[in-house]
Amino acid sequence: MALTTEQRRRGGLKRAQMADFAEHQRKAGQARAALGDMAAIGHKGAQAFIAKYGYGKLYRICRDWRLAHPSCHEQQVMDVLCTLGFEPARDYEREFEVEDFLSVDIGIPLLKMAIEVNGAVHYDPMFDDARRPGTRAANDADKVARLHRLGWSVLVLDYRDAARFDQFVGEFIRGG
Repeated sequence: MALTTEQRRRGGLKRAQMADFAEHQRKAGQARAALGDMAAIGHKGAQAFIAKYGYGKLYRICRDWRLAHPSCHEQQVMDVLCTLGFEPARDYEREFEVEDFLSVDIGIPLLKMAIEVNGAVHYDPMFDDARRPGTRAANDADKVARLHRLGWSVLVLDYRDAARFDQFVGEFIRGG
């Protein structure tokens, strides 16, 4: 079977020989979109998405993806909370939305406490937008300040201190 240029570009002989190549491509595109990985489309892609669908839709897609994919450090914090007697959904929620477009990694609504688990992306300059240096740190600081203005206590955990998460979370919950 001779492949057209388009078929070669889209995956080669095996995929071209599939009974419904177009259906395969459509499903692959849906799976990719379901990831909600807006970083992969870059700043211009995200801006185009926002222009077409609005910021609210982008926010929800990203939030839903994060909700479905907790980091190992977030999982570690949830384990600590369970050890302290907290139950998911009843006592705390992941990706808790404090108000519109403001969610925290882990929220304890009854106590108005938020736990932010900052991974490498929050500290490595490689992840800063070259057009706006320091954006990540400034956004993180603004988020914490906004939460404080709303009356929330905030614990920001650095992934490099993961060995002491149990101590930090315990002290935070006890008010220490």
